[in-house]
Amino acid sequence: MAMTLDIAAPEYRRDLGDGLVARWSTADDTEKIAQTAGQVFRGKDSDPFNERTANAVRVYMSGRVPVMGPGDYAIVEDHTKEGNPVVAGICLMRMEWYYEDILFKMGRPEIVFSDPGYRNRGLIRTLFEFVHARSAAEGRLLDAITGIYYFYRQFGYEYALDLDSSKGVYLTASPKAKEGDAELYTLRPATQADLPQMKEIYQQRDRSLHTVTTHIGDSYMKFMLEDWSDHPARPQFGTTMMIVDKQGQAQGWLSLPITRGGKSLNVWSMYTRPHLNLQAMLQSLLHALQTYGQQMPTQKPDTEAFSEIKFYLGQQHPVYTALGNLAAITDPGYAWYIRIADLPRFIRHIAPALEKRLLNSPVEGFTGELKLDFYRGGIRMAFREGRLETVEDWRSTVLNNCSDGGFPPLVFFQALLGYRSLDELRRNYPDAWVNNEVLFTTLFPVRPSWAIWL
Repeated sequence: MAMTLDIAAPEYRRDLGDGLVARWSTADDTEKIAQTAGQVFRGKDSDPFNERTANAVRVYMSGRVPVMGPGDYAIVEDHTKEGNPVVAGICLMRMEWYYEDILFKMGRPEIVFSDPGYRNRGLIRTLFEFVHARSAAEGRLLDAITGIYYFYRQFGYEYALDLDSSKGVYLTASPKAKEGDAELYTLRPATQADLPQMKEIYQQRDRSLHTVTTHIGDSYMKFMLEDWSDHPARPQFGTTMMIVDKQGQAQGWLSLPITRGGKSLNVWSMYTRPHLNLQAMLQSLLHALQTYGQQMPTQKPDTEAFSEIKFYLGQQHPVYTALGNLAAITDPGYAWYIRIADLPRFIRHIAPALEKRLLNSPVEGFTGELKLDFYRGGIRMAFREGRLETVEDWRSTVLNNCSDGGFPPLVFFQALLGYRSLDELRRNYPDAWVNNEVLFTTLFPVRPSWAIWL
C-alpha cells in the first residue's frame, strides 16, 4: 500500500532510462502538454495541429473545470532534448457515479497521448500505474475511460457500460409550428440565478430507470454557468439552456453544443420536473431546437447542412417514449471501458442495491453462496436470509470444482453493471455459464445506464 501512495504523491518521480522521466504535472507544464497533445491528436500527418485538443488541455490544467487541476497529468518528459519536452501523458479526472441510489467515486483517465517517436517503450503502461495509484489512494472504486478501439484492454479495462446512445428526429419529419400559436415552452440561456432551480430539478430525476448514472455536483453546475465566453476553448464545453413555460417558470434544463461539427444538433443531457406532459413539451422544444440549430456557427466551412436533432440520453429514456415514431434515428453509440481493481470492495459498497433486488423476487431471503470462476481468479459471495454477509476473492480448484458460474476475465463487469444479459453473454462467450439462473439474473439484471462524461 505504501508504494501505491508513493506513486500517487505529487512529488513522485521515476527515472525510466535514456533521459526519460515520469512524474506528475504542475501548472508550468501546461503548454508543453497542450503542444504534444495537439500534435498527436490528428488523423493524418498532413492534418493541421489540433487546436481543440490543445485548448481542452489548457482549460483542464487551469483548474477551472472541477474534475481536475494542474497537478493531475501523469507525464513523461525527455531530458535529452532542449526544454525537456513532454512526450506522453494521461490525465486523471474525478467524477462520481450512482449505482442505482448508491453514490461512489470513480476515476476517469483521459486525453491519453504519446509522441509517435516514443511508442512501444511501455510509457503509457507506466503512466497508467500513476493514474491507477492516485485513483486508488483517493478511494475511487472504479475507473472508466472513453477511448479508441481495443487499446485500453491492455491495462485491465473491459467494455461494460453504454456510452452516447441516442435517438433523433429528422427535421423534415419534425412538426411545424402553427402560425400565431404561442409555444407552451421556450428555451433561454441559463444564468447563475438559475442554479437553485437547476439543482432542484436535477434532484427530482428518477434514478430507478438506470443502473449507473452520473452525479452532477454543485461545483460542476456552477462551472456550467460561468461566463467565460471570451476563452478560445469555450465552445468545446457547451452551454446550458433553461426550459421555461408560458408563465416564465423553469420546468427543466438541457445541455447543448455551441458550435456544430456535423449535420445534427446534439442534446447532451436533459432534466425536467416530474408530472409534466413530456410529449407536449417536446413539440415546443423541437421548434426551439430547430431555431437554435439553424443559428449555430459551424466548426468548419464544409460542415454538412443541419438536418437532424439527436438526444443523447442513453438506450432508454422517457423522451424517446414521448417522441414515439418521430424518433426515427437510432444510434447505439459506443461503450465505456471499465476497470474495477478491487471487485469485492466494489460489490460490498453496492450490496444494498443487490439485497433490494432480492426482495419480492423468486429468491427472496436467499441463504447460500454464489461462487464465480473467472479462470484466473474469482469471487465468492455469501448471503444469509437475503443479506450479503461476505464478499471475497476466491479461486476454484481443478478437482472438486464447486463453482456456481464462470466468466472469462473482466466479462463479469458487463453483468454487474447491467450492460449485457446472461443470455447475451452466453451467446458471445461459450465459457460464460451459471448454475442458478434465477438467482444470477435477479442480482444482475440487464438494465440501461446513462453515464455521461463531464
